Amino acid sequence: MRLIHYPLGFCLCVLLAITGCSGGEVRPWPERITRMGYQMQPPVDGIRNYSVEGWHDLDAQHIIIETGTPIDYLITLEGDCDGLGGAVTIGFSSVNGDLALSDQLIIRQIDSNYKCPLKAINPLQRGNQTRKG
Repeated sequence: MRLIHYPLGFCLCVLLAITGCSGGEVRPWPERITRMGYQMQPPVDGIRNYSVEGWHDLDAQHIIIETGTPIDYLITLEGDCDGLGGAVTIGFSSVNGDLALSDQLIIRQIDSNYKCPLKAINPLQRGNQTRKG
């Protein structure tokens, strides 16, 4: 019995050490978008004929939306948006198919919804792609 406990205990210690190292600090959002392969472009007033194909929250004030085109967008919110980390789905308050700074991010959770005003929209390029529109 003693021989079984020693290797098992050793394996658990190694596993805990590895897990502890992998949980490191959260990187600031500018570093995260760079590590994701993006280059941030100057802000724009809006996005014409967009659709949200996917999204990544970077922190409580920044989110990347994937639009199904070569250009993704960094959305900066006016302030920290409660519920962003626990969002089930997201959307925007735009009604005409275009996203503008006057729109709001709508976060849907299982039991509640949040609305957060937009502050900036920045196109994000991947690698050597050129910016469109």
